[in-house]
Amino acid sequence: MSWLTIIANLLAILSLVALGLVVLLVVAWFLRRGGSDRLGLGELDERAWLTLATVVAGIAMAGSLYFSEVVHFVPCQLCWYQRIAMYPQVLLLGMAALRRDIGIRPYAMAMSLIGAAIALYHVIIQRFPSLSTGACSADAPCTAINLEVFGFVTIPFLALSAFLLIFALLLVARPVDDEVAA
Repeated sequence: MSWLTIIANLLAILSLVALGLVVLLVVAWFLRRGGSDRLGLGELDERAWLTLATVVAGIAMAGSLYFSEVVHFVPCQLCWYQRIAMYPQVLLLGMAALRRDIGIRPYAMAMSLIGAAIALYHVIIQRFPSLSTGACSADAPCTAINLEVFGFVTIPFLALSAFLLIFALLLVARPVDDEVAA
């Protein structure tokens, strides 16, 4: 088994776990808004949520760099846009975690939604190439599938799950002051 297969399988499993966590976190957010914290998410402070989001962004960045710099997959134009939305989050969320600065939340959530929208479009045009706008080059077509695990997990799918998990982690994150006031 090659390193590419091992890493691709690991990232695919992580992306599926991430999507499960997204569902759990969104349900927890709705429960919390209803006055219940049955899942105990209030136990984590802003540093923990920001650190988790930083780790997710870091894994996504490392994965994309592995695919382009080690495996030599040429990123298409949509891949570059997704990188523009993901890479800065590693630094920004990491700095915010160190400073316990939850104020980054709306900005990182916006970047995650933009990245998720681009990744979702990328996933769709990989499955339905006729929907492509033709924005990508012939050298690196956006409709090409360089990697596929479990029959549906592609590189844009990995990015989509990371963006959604970062968004969900930040959605449930609240400053300690909010916990006391609630």
